[in-house]
Parts: sequence; C-alpha cells; structure tokens
Amino acid sequence: LISVVWKGMTRDGALAGILVGAITVVAWKHWEVMGLYEIIPGFIFASLAIYIVSKLGAPTAGMVQRFEAAEKDFHLNK
Repeated sequence: LISVVWKGMTRDGALAGILVGAITVVAWKHWEVMGLYEIIPGFIFASLAIYIVSKLGAPTAGMVQRFEAAEKDFHLNK
C-alpha cells in the first residue's frame, strides 16, 4: 500500500516492513497482548519500519521514474 502513494519507499524498506510485520503478528498472536487483533499492531510497526529504513537509503532513479510514470498514467485516466 505504501509504495502506491510514496515514491520515497525503497526495496530495503519494503523488506523491513514485511519482516517486522510478520514478526509482530506472530508474537502478538502468541502472547495475546491487550486482546487486540494482531493485524493492527502488525501494520503500525511494519509502516514504521518501512518509513525508517527507507529514510536511511534512497530509492533508485529507475524506481522513481516508474513511480512518476504510473502516477501520471493514473491521473490521466481519471
């Protein structure tokens, strides 16, 4: 979802989000923290990991070009 709206997301950020989200969901379900459905903290922590790790690096020029082309196509088709 984040990659659709933020061109600053990197590959490493995406991988960090996947790992952190998965670990959070499994741990949350195992320990049943606060009786909260595990997808909610999983999404929050994954989003934070994506943002932090993506800010530590920079997206490639090719990825930025693809994002901008897709964004342009989306706005033309509205």
